Parts: sequence; structure tokens; C-alpha cells
Amino acid sequence: MFRRLSAILGLTGLLAAAPTGALYVTTLPTGADVWIDGTYTGHSPLVLDALAAGRHTVSLTKTGWVPQNLDVAIVAGSTALSSVELQRSAGRLRTETGLIAVRGMTIKSMQIDGLPLAPDKAGFYDVRAGLHVIVAMTTAGKVTRTVTVYPDMRTDVVLRDDDPQAPAVVAPATDYIPAAAIRIEADRVAIKFGGHDVEGHLGSTSYRVDGKEMDFDSAPTVIGTKLFLPLALLTRIAPEKAQ
Repeated sequence: MFRRLSAILGLTGLLAAAPTGALYVTTLPTGADVWIDGTYTGHSPLVLDALAAGRHTVSLTKTGWVPQNLDVAIVAGSTALSSVELQRSAGRLRTETGLIAVRGMTIKSMQIDGLPLAPDKAGFYDVRAGLHVIVAMTTAGKVTRTVTVYPDMRTDVVLRDDDPQAPAVVAPATDYIPAAAIRIEADRVAIKFGGHDVEGHLGSTSYRVDGKEMDFDSAPTVIGTKLFLPLALLTRIAPEKAQ
């Protein structure tokens, strides 16, 4: 969600006139409490705008994880990225679990780390956090993937029947479409270009393209100030750039 610092701190006209920028905060796992210069702003991931240009202190806290303080620089008119992988607190039991969701193909059976596993009622596979090897028997044959699962988070695995072993390929969105066609608000990404209407969310491989739900092999990702999207999606909405 977008939160304006002017509302948080109770400032009005003076802050609006000052040079400001924005900060996008993400953490693994998600749901960390975020504090900016001692002011609570919400849970990660979130975008903070109307931050005064200059240096700020970002504090991250989450029960069971080591708190972190970060020094970030805000540049007027741009969005800074702060992406942090939190560390477990000393003595915390390593029995946290996460979920694996498999999309794109019909699964006949699944093995995770060599053991057969059935999905829960929601269709997810509940496993311990960490690195896992999954072997899925699908309508197109056997597909093997290596995935990392984080505590209290869902990892989406997208399988494709045209080339089930193909790796995910992403590209900078602005190499295919103009920056003015892209809008990012909190974790929502919206694109209007060439008669196409695309909506996605950071961390999710599910997109809505021209009114239809579609799965791609990777989620929208912000690296620095650049948005990266699946190459298959970019060439779909800007085919002339793929020539």
C-alpha cells in the first residue's frame, strides 16, 4: 500500500514543497514491521513516497528474526529499493514451513526430495523452509525443478508443456515498452501499451492480460529502479521489439 510520509508525520505544505523521492521495501520473509526514522509505516513489502531527499534510517523487525537497521539514500524524483533477507534469531528452531504451489500443468503425482507428497485441500504442498528438489509427473512427462522455500511464504512453480525444462527468462520492461506505460503502486504493476492492458503483482507469477488470467515463468521484479518482466510477456505485448 502507498503511505504518504506527510500524513504519518502530520506535515503539510512545507513537506509538499520540499524535494522528495520514494522507497520500495521488500523482505524475505515478508510481513516485517518497517520503521522510517523511528516512525512506524507498516508491513513489508510496501512503498513509501514523499520522503525528503537525503539519508534515512530503515528499521526492520519481525518476531523470531534478527532486527536490522539500514541507511538508505533518497534521491528526489526517483524510487530507491531496499531488499533484505532477514536472519533467524539465535536459538530459533529450524522447523518453519512454507508452501509450494505448482501451476501451468496437470500434476499426476509429486515427489519432493525423493518422497511422495500430496497437496493439501487448497492444492498447496506444505514443506520445511529451505532448498528442495521436486519431481512432478505431468501429462507431458516428468519435470524436475529445484526451488527455495521461505518460512511462511508461498513459492510458485510454473511448468509449461511446450518446454518444461526451459529456465525463466526476464528482461527490463523499458527495453520493450516506454516507462510512461508502466505504473507501480505498492506490489501492483499495471501496464497499458499497444492496446494491451496488463496487471501483475510483485512476487506472483499470475498476471491478468487483456482481461484473461495467465501464468508466466517469473514474477515482476524491481532491481534498483528497473522493472523486470517475463520475456514471454514483453514479446506478447510488444511483438515488434522481438523482431
